[in-house]
Amino acid sequence: MFKKISTFSFLFLSLSIFSQSEETWTSTFDKEVNWQTVSALGNYIVQTDSGLYGIDTNSGDVIWNDETFGRLSETSFSELDNSPFAKIETNKGLFIINLFNGQRVFNSFEHGINKVKQHFVLYQSNAIVVAGKSVSGEDMALSIDIATGSVRWSKEGSFGKLIDLVELNADELLGITLLKNVKINSKTGDVIWSIDNSKEAEQLSKMGGAFGNLLKDVAVAASGSVEIKLDFKMHPSGEYFIIGSEQRNENQSMSSNGSTIVSFTSSYMAYDIAYGEMLWNDPIEVKGELGLTSWVNNDLLILPQGKQNSRVNLYAMEDGAGLWGKKGKGISIKGGVYDYTPTQDGLLVITSRNEKHFLNYLDTENGLFTFDKTIKVKGHVGYTINTVNGILYATAEEMNIVNTSTGDLLWDKDLKTHYKLVNRNGSQLYAFDYKAGAVKTINLESGAIEMAATESIKFSEKESPNTLEIREKGILLSSDQNFAMYDYKGELLFQKYYASPREEGWKRALLFAGTIYAGYVSAVSTMTSGVLHQAGAQQGLNTIEGQTLAQLGTAYNDMGKSAGSAAAMAFAAANKRFKATKEARNYCMVLTKSENGIELLKINKDTGESESSIPLGKNRKPNYAIDLVEGEVFLKDDSNRIKRFIL
Repeated sequence: MFKKISTFSFLFLSLSIFSQSEETWTSTFDKEVNWQTVSALGNYIVQTDSGLYGIDTNSGDVIWNDETFGRLSETSFSELDNSPFAKIETNKGLFIINLFNGQRVFNSFEHGINKVKQHFVLYQSNAIVVAGKSVSGEDMALSIDIATGSVRWSKEGSFGKLIDLVELNADELLGITLLKNVKINSKTGDVIWSIDNSKEAEQLSKMGGAFGNLLKDVAVAASGSVEIKLDFKMHPSGEYFIIGSEQRNENQSMSSNGSTIVSFTSSYMAYDIAYGEMLWNDPIEVKGELGLTSWVNNDLLILPQGKQNSRVNLYAMEDGAGLWGKKGKGISIKGGVYDYTPTQDGLLVITSRNEKHFLNYLDTENGLFTFDKTIKVKGHVGYTINTVNGILYATAEEMNIVNTSTGDLLWDKDLKTHYKLVNRNGSQLYAFDYKAGAVKTINLESGAIEMAATESIKFSEKESPNTLEIREKGILLSSDQNFAMYDYKGELLFQKYYASPREEGWKRALLFAGTIYAGYVSAVSTMTSGVLHQAGAQQGLNTIEGQTLAQLGTAYNDMGKSAGSAAAMAFAAANKRFKATKEARNYCMVLTKSENGIELLKINKDTGESESSIPLGKNRKPNYAIDLVEGEVFLKDDSNRIKRFIL
């Protein structure tokens, strides 16, 4: 049984000093509400012992209900990124459901899959591919059309362990298995070519017969519980692709304690895209974890990761020969590479070793590191930007500008900040200086620190700023409970503090909602085709970001043409929510404690003042869901009752 009471004109009265938000409806379920969540596309989902419910957020009415999921933990439910579907794992199999109408798009048992091992959301071909073992024990894969939910194709056979599935274009997929690479028609599932992906796999195929098949089965079985890391890279010409894989090596030390020494080796092989054939006689093998790869003059640049010193090298696409260093063995660098910043003639390479971080500059034309001495910096490097005077970098502790020609630092003393407290506005960069306790401005053209705020700030509850946001009126600094804003002349406009509830359960719930919102704003909210194409053009179609945005835009544009389909509903919801994010960016939510218990406040970012509040009661283990995009809160205020508030 389900009951809903509308209360659109009712305002709560309490002892709170803050203006109370409206309760718009109350819904009562026949069983206790176990958990609730809001999806990236705004689907409000409630789970009770009676099953899973999709609820209309405007009215509180039940849109759909599935009694199959009466005993479902929240950890068994997860969204499929950038799609209108969710994955549900139960002891009855794996389900994929449409969050808009509850339709079961996929049921592993009904489709003959006994055990699901992987699933892939494919944006260009608008499909979900699920792979696993059939009831008969054979490898099996099937493709589900995102727009209609129907099965496009199903394949059963011994194709080995599927490690990854890559979209080459809207019509072709590249399947990477333990022993073979397979090119597949994404619409029909037909195999265009299937080629052994290593000399060893080729030898097993040549053996043939029962013994060869047995060895293949042993290899697949042995890798069953092993996580295989891969790096896929398409050549700029579109004619070749690279696959890198990582191997973990364990050796017993000769010391008295006999400790295990772990090392890594990464292997790379090039393949022809038209026919799948191996391009080189032997794979490239480098010491270190699977690292970053790029292209320099159409040749392959490999930058290994890891905790030890590593060697960077450029490899010729024709034969895989090393081009840098003595006898083509590469050039050494302190630590393993975890990031780099490209410039017109090289890369600022960022490395780490034994929790220490370093900078050096790679001249990609001559294959040389140009700094006389590697620069040691404090903290993880999380922000870099090219400037007239060199590359500005910010770590978790400091910021400076490095001259890429000489390795000299522009400022005698580093500015003490965190890369999360750095933000750009045109030719000005704003950063919070821990030492001064205030915002400072860096002119990106001159490299000079031009403005220091006239007044320092100190946040209550021993908090420090964790976000710096550029607003029309000034620079906003914020933490969980504190807010301060400077104008662009350095004058402090306001500083506000709201006491925390202290109970960790409350804070965890809000932080979780904030994490979802941040991810939504940066990724899911840009599903709409027009926005994606504009963003792709701004990023540049020669960048990964630009290509990704353009691909998603094309996919969702095609999906949106299917009237009445799940994709069309997702497309409409994405458009609506993208517009809503513009309003949502003007406020944030804060938990505080009043005489009446815990309250959730809506804080205006431009004033620091509370515009409204929602009473959440005194329960130390709160059960509530927040939609920060639409400004909605769904509060469980009794075992089986949900109240919806609008901020």
